[in-house]
Amino acid sequence: MLSRKLKIDISTTKSSHFLGALTSSGIMALAGLGDAILYPVLPIYAERLGLPLVSVGFLLSINRFVRVISNTWIANIINSIGMKKVLLWSSCFAVITTFVYGLKLGLITFAMARIIWGLSYSGLKISTQNYASKVKSNVGFTFGITQSIKSLGALVALCIGPILISTFGIESTLFVIASISSVAIILSFTLSNLNHTPTNKVKTKQTFSFTTLNLLITFLAISIDGILVVVLANLLNDSSISTPQLLILVASYLLLKRIAMVGVSLISGMLTLKIESLKLFSVSIIICILAMFLIAINFTILGVIIAFMANAIVVTFSPLIAIEQQTKSDNSLQIISSVSTWWDLGAGLGAFLGIVLIEYIGQYYLFLALTILITALFINFIIQNGKTNRTTI
Repeated sequence: MLSRKLKIDISTTKSSHFLGALTSSGIMALAGLGDAILYPVLPIYAERLGLPLVSVGFLLSINRFVRVISNTWIANIINSIGMKKVLLWSSCFAVITTFVYGLKLGLITFAMARIIWGLSYSGLKISTQNYASKVKSNVGFTFGITQSIKSLGALVALCIGPILISTFGIESTLFVIASISSVAIILSFTLSNLNHTPTNKVKTKQTFSFTTLNLLITFLAISIDGILVVVLANLLNDSSISTPQLLILVASYLLLKRIAMVGVSLISGMLTLKIESLKLFSVSIIICILAMFLIAINFTILGVIIAFMANAIVVTFSPLIAIEQQTKSDNSLQIISSVSTWWDLGAGLGAFLGIVLIEYIGQYYLFLALTILITALFINFIIQNGKTNRTTI
């Protein structure tokens, strides 16, 4: 009787974690609508919202740099009070910040809202990935489907945002988006009250540890989520293309990036039912390296498309690969916090330096250097991973 009850409890926990991962990714998709719509519209409507145009870059990137500092702290809050409460509070703050965006309260208030959103995003992302990490059966599939669901929010925002703005105006659109995002709060209440047992404290020193995987994903983030995204206009610009056409072209490629994140993440998650996640991860990095080289030798469009597709797999499975590698630790929050922090740091640095680098050293040398750097880091990762596996055996 006790054995039967134990089996039922274990089965329920597994299914509850899977359902929790799906629900939390839906919460993240809804809560992130306000942030997603800012990226294409803030450069255009900044002054309408009472913001100086020169502040746009700062406002769009500050939330990412906040996460570099806050990920460890947020992980410890999750460790203390559990994922459900953090998701609930993060959803509430996400809705509030989206409302604030449309209130035209000035630069300082807008910047504070972006900082609060950065903290909220940390809570949403780490909680969602931690739910996924607790699913022991078909965990690769879980990471794939949750990444796909949470990416849907940004895709929807990019599709319906321009339509809403043309109909209601920017301020009213932000209020509408905030109202839609409030569904995330309701979803948070539906999460199961799983028994929460605090693990070891998440330590800042371990979060910023220089592992081969952390260095690899940092430079991948610098290259694709950072530099490539911000220099798209430079890469695609041509004397025969007008400024409005260039804007549409850049927006189309960013939309493709979002579509890739939704579709490729789901497909790669399904592939892990047959193929090891590490193999998929390694192949995707090789494809990213190829993409960087293609951009370097001026096969720009093909390189950009391939980079966005392969990067979706890297983003999806980076936390899982890190968890699988840390055989000596069962503190998933520590590992997820570390991966998230290094990725945010890389993407932030890439976005900050991208335009300067391409202007000073040019497309060929910039992307050739990135190709060589990532190749060296990938070889080092493979060598170290091989040594770890032999030691474990």
